[in-house]
Amino acid sequence: MRHFWRLLLAGSLIVGVLLFPAAANAGIDPGCTGSAVIDGVTYGPGNDTASNPIVIPIDKDNISAAWQGSVNFLNTNHHGSLGIVVGPWTIQIADWGNPNSGDTRSSDGVYNLDEFKAQFPVDESLIPLGLYELSGFHQADGGRCDGRLMVKIDGDPLSSPLGIATVAGTVITGLTLLGAAFRGRM
Repeated sequence: MRHFWRLLLAGSLIVGVLLFPAAANAGIDPGCTGSAVIDGVTYGPGNDTASNPIVIPIDKDNISAAWQGSVNFLNTNHHGSLGIVVGPWTIQIADWGNPNSGDTRSSDGVYNLDEFKAQFPVDESLIPLGLYELSGFHQADGGRCDGRLMVKIDGDPLSSPLGIATVAGTVITGLTLLGAAFRGRM
């Protein structure tokens, strides 16, 4: 029986490392600025901590992020990407590149969050809720900047099979431990 509990503990630690992000070093390098409006809330470089993340409502459809960004250096021959860190992997959610011979230094647009959800290798109902690091970079002839922000994947935990399984597993584990504790006293 002890072997079973050790395996359960080891398995839980492995799953925890893979599914839940480590504490992130968040911030945006000087030289780049940007912001986004998601579901009526404006987010920017200040959303770089676990207590002040960008909230992405995963259980809503057709939510868009109106974004804008700019650089203060020569912006010709630029490229960059943006990704979300999930366990040991980074899932790329956007990339760009352009010769930009006119040296345009700011841009804006709209990004549909349904595209974000489609980047995950699993059905959106299986995406674990929680905090993640969003990281990206923009590089051009005149310089480079890197940024890291915190993102909270938010939604109703009982609206997905993974959420229901997690709640059920927690209740069953709690009842099992409670029962074992009472049996140990008798």
